[in-house]
Amino acid sequence: MHSGRMQTLMDKTAIAFSTACAIHCLFLPVFVIMLPALTTTSIGDESFHRLLLWFVFPISVLALTQGCRRHKNRTVLSFGVLGLLLLGIPAIVGHEVLGEVGERFVTVLGATVLAFGHVRNYKLCRKNKCRF
Repeated sequence: MHSGRMQTLMDKTAIAFSTACAIHCLFLPVFVIMLPALTTTSIGDESFHRLLLWFVFPISVLALTQGCRRHKNRTVLSFGVLGLLLLGIPAIVGHEVLGEVGERFVTVLGATVLAFGHVRNYKLCRKNKCRF
């Protein structure tokens, strides 16, 4: 696969996973009320958040570092690191430390910051015609 397309695919995949994480966090309570059977699935479990991180983390690190290597915009990498840290904190300490609202807030904030970093990375790579 052409490396420019691979970069685009990685950024878009990371944005999709970040968005899925935020949607899961925000709307799971509503879905559980509407469809109580969800509580018996892995989607209704907090481990789903950790599972998404197993995909988000390596894709994000690879996409952002490769992009930054070419376009030299370190702000993109800063947004990525901050977003990953914010996504990781609730997965590690959970609602026992942050509370339900705090966990949701930090997760959604992290997903937003990370997605912003990937959108910026994507735009800079397109503008600079990054080739790997």
